Amino acid sequence: MRYWALLIGVLALTSTGAAAQTQPAPAHLFSPVYDRSSPFLKFFRDAEWYFSVGVNKEYWGNSDIHVSQPSQGNDFTIHDVQGHDEAGFGGSLFGPQYNIRVGRFINDARTVAIELSFDHTKFTATDGQTAQVTGTIGGAPVNGPRTLNAAFFQYVLHNGANNLMLNAVYRMPLIGQTNESLSLAGIAKLGAGIMVPHASNTILGQSNSVGDKTPGNWIGIHNGWWQIGDGWIAGGELGLRFVVYKPVYIELTDKLAYSSMYDLPAYAGLIKQNVWMNEVIFSVGYTFDGATKYGSR
Repeated sequence: MRYWALLIGVLALTSTGAAAQTQPAPAHLFSPVYDRSSPFLKFFRDAEWYFSVGVNKEYWGNSDIHVSQPSQGNDFTIHDVQGHDEAGFGGSLFGPQYNIRVGRFINDARTVAIELSFDHTKFTATDGQTAQVTGTIGGAPVNGPRTLNAAFFQYVLHNGANNLMLNAVYRMPLIGQTNESLSLAGIAKLGAGIMVPHASNTILGQSNSVGDKTPGNWIGIHNGWWQIGDGWIAGGELGLRFVVYKPVYIELTDKLAYSSMYDLPAYAGLIKQNVWMNEVIFSVGYTFDGATKYGSR
């Protein structure tokens, strides 16, 4: 009888151990390592984000361009210079005058957003025009008309007259619900930022050089292929956003901006220019609303 009792005891212990081995591990051991209520996660998840790329056409106002070359005895201003853009691909993917936008709506109604924008714009001082020149050239005073050409003055910002801006955005629904398929909304933007220019110029036969477009020379403070710290820009934008099929939309806007560029590199000197720009922008975008997707709205 005691053998049966011993056998029953062994079987009981074996059964208990097997049950312990097959019991599921506590759920918290497999829960995500992040806290779903954390402000960092909610910033990216619980909001409507959008991204767009586009192309633009620019119209530049007449502007004064000041040249300073102390070692050359040059300190003069060319008045009311006419400029134009350079649309087209130019044989490169980044040849066109393009635009990039990234934004986040910050209110529950999805009407107010903060946007970061980059506009690749181009300015060319129209060759062959006649402009009034005042100041000193070669140490001698000048005050009269001159023809802008390769012998005297050529000036382009082809790579370009770039600007990086932070914008406040307001979206007003016009047709349909906000961000639904076939809906239409008005768009208004107001912002400011920095110029990121690439200057090429020839003054009295002498051309400037900012080095080659290499990884170590792409961008710098007052130097490099593209230069930060050489100007600022401020302006506004008005237009329409049409949701073709959620989440894809198209946007057409008109932007008016004023930029001040200074310390642009010239041969043995610097160039300064203040100019108005009118820019027509067509973009295609994609929007993502994490709060709607995850059911937190």
